[in-house]
Amino acid sequence: VDEGQTRAIAALLRYTAARYLDGRRTLAEVLAAAFADLDARGLEVLAPDPARPPGDLARPRPLEAAAALNRLRSLRVADRPTGRS
Repeated sequence: VDEGQTRAIAALLRYTAARYLDGRRTLAEVLAAAFADLDARGLEVLAPDPARPPGDLARPRPLEAAAALNRLRSLRVADRPTGRS
């Protein structure tokens, strides 16, 4: 993974946690929403200050972001019942 992708993944995890990790969505839904934002608005969505867009980020692939989430030791997930037997 490129250094710019590593920074973008870190920024994406912060962005995702602040916007979408609400306990009601699955991780797949959370990542889909975050990447929809990236598709619509670009990497600028990850900038802490919209007046200063990041110039050193490279867009990660969804699989790389999911892998980073999978390795995040502080992440706590709950099993959601599916209604299937």
